[in-house]
Amino acid sequence: MTSGNKAHSTTVNRIVRRYSGRPGLDLRVDVEAPEGIIEVETEATIPRGIRHLKTLRGPVFLAVTNKEALPAALRATDGSRIGVMDPQGNIVKAPEIGPRRGPSAGNGNGNHRRQTGV
Repeated sequence: MTSGNKAHSTTVNRIVRRYSGRPGLDLRVDVEAPEGIIEVETEATIPRGIRHLKTLRGPVFLAVTNKEALPAALRATDGSRIGVMDPQGNIVKAPEIGPRRGPSAGNGNGNHRRQTGV
């Protein structure tokens, strides 16, 4: 969570209001909303936000503080499960909500092999 940046604070507050969310204090994220976890980043901090979102489960979004950062956010999240929001909180790229990676997605012992019929 980045602090001290007026554009960041404005975008966080806008998204909290729009999605009836709350500032994400528990997970050290910017916004916790019914739609998912939202990290708000400037163009310069997009990689840091993506690294953090990849560690979280469930629907996650990267929101940008200005529309000029949107192409960089879309490029950086291409092929990932991370959704993207513009500075107004509009969903530009939906998050992938499918099988999760991690221990809960495997066969119980950390192996992630696809099961086949015998």
